[in-house]
Amino acid sequence: MSDKSELIKSIPKEVWSLGTDIIKSLISPITATTTGVAKLIEQKFCTLSDIQKIYAEKTIQEALDKIKQSGPSNHTNVVVKPKVIYTVLENTEAQSNDSVRELWSNLTARELIEGSVHPEIARTFSKLTAPDLMVLSQLYSDNSSTTKLILKALASAYSLGILRDQKSFHHVYLNELGLIDDVSGKWFCTTKGKELIRSISSLEKK
Repeated sequence: MSDKSELIKSIPKEVWSLGTDIIKSLISPITATTTGVAKLIEQKFCTLSDIQKIYAEKTIQEALDKIKQSGPSNHTNVVVKPKVIYTVLENTEAQSNDSVRELWSNLTARELIEGSVHPEIARTFSKLTAPDLMVLSQLYSDNSSTTKLILKALASAYSLGILRDQKSFHHVYLNELGLIDDVSGKWFCTTKGKELIRSISSLEKK
């Protein structure tokens, strides 16, 4: 029997109703100023498989917890983009990794509280592996507290040795995605790369 089947069986039946409840009772108030957004997100959630719903629910709940921890906010002018949340829901496989889910929940929280994540940034993030993120984080800024946290989280599962090879496939791939650029033989983080890092960073406390 697969690990996924075991996970599904281990979940109490009363938990299964929580998924749509989270959408209705928690996300709906946040997106109340955007007509129909919460309903669209709810419909997308309902198309997921049982195991996908488990991981999606975890990510959404963690995002909402982070919003609460960041302090009181005014959501009046926030316009949440369904495409961003769709991307989150469509990439639940990546969210089975706790370290990577942490970053997905950061992105989700930022979109729900600010409406500031561009759909292309969310799509690009979905194409990155943990080693890709480690390389991008290091190039963003060696002294950034944000990237230090990302590196620390991911380094527990992946070798830091990949950061020493400046000609790795990860560098080439990030370059093709427009996240880093080679300037006179040295890699630099592009505007797109910096925006992606900002989008997956923890919310600042108000």
